[in-house]
Amino acid sequence: MTHPALKMNHILENRHLLRDMFLETRDQTLQLCVDLEPEDMVIQAMEDTSPTRWHLAHTTWFFEEFILGPSMQGFQPYHEKYQFLFNSYYESVGEKWERPQRGLLSRPTVNEINAYRRATDECMINFMETVSDDDWHRVAPLIELGLHHEKQHQ
Repeated sequence: MTHPALKMNHILENRHLLRDMFLETRDQTLQLCVDLEPEDMVIQAMEDTSPTRWHLAHTTWFFEEFILGPSMQGFQPYHEKYQFLFNSYYESVGEKWERPQRGLLSRPTVNEINAYRRATDECMINFMETVSDDDWHRVAPLIELGLHHEKQHQ
């Protein structure tokens, strides 16, 4: 049996494995939503929870904010307000839309958030395939962290 740390080192060394994990995790999130209608995804049942569409956008924001923005040359955020809307508890990143109010937002729509996810996923795949080896060793653990973060939101 392979020790988990050795397995993760192998994954971090192998861009294709981490890319496949990225795609699998992102797809799994969407699969969990397949039976939901857009109206189901905007409901905030209580102040301590967030609407499904917010989770879809927040997990996407993580990759944009912590990986693409600081590491991808020429990267431009998808939308200027998403940093504020989808930041959660990352005080050092900036201000955030408060959790109890997330269900009051009518925009962005579920379709707009899905477009945001697709665009960010495309940037992430391009980045993972083209980033230098030196930068890869720096960002691969952040990508792994982002995947664990998304699994928590699942």
